[in-house]
Amino acid sequence: MIAGFSLIELMVALVIASILAAFAMPAYRDHMIRSAIPQATSGLSLFAMRMEEYYQDHHTYASGDNCGASTLVSERFNFSCSIASSGQSYLLTAVGNSGDLTALSYTLNQAGEARTIALPEGWGTVPVNCWINRRNGSC
Repeated sequence: MIAGFSLIELMVALVIASILAAFAMPAYRDHMIRSAIPQATSGLSLFAMRMEEYYQDHHTYASGDNCGASTLVSERFNFSCSIASSGQSYLLTAVGNSGDLTALSYTLNQAGEARTIALPEGWGTVPVNCWINRRNGSC
């Protein structure tokens, strides 16, 4: 008797592994995206807090051509700020900077209005007046 695997047994094992991978990879991808979202939302909240502190001292959000608060640095998101010409309003933006995160974009303005501007495919319809943090479109 010869010990080992037959070709049929090997093919069955390969099919089972392929089916498991087909379900596991998208779930893992979504998990990795969801785990990065708090970095964007908390970064926008921190940036807004800095903007409000600057406004309390200077009565404007503008500092020359820039936002009054220093910009944030993050490993997963790029943060930017745009100021209205009056200096009395701003729009903060967080955009994913690598891989699957490039499909994410969130904003926050001086009134505290949070918006989701862009999402990965299948996560929902945008823009939405909240920060979506799951595939099912929940905030």
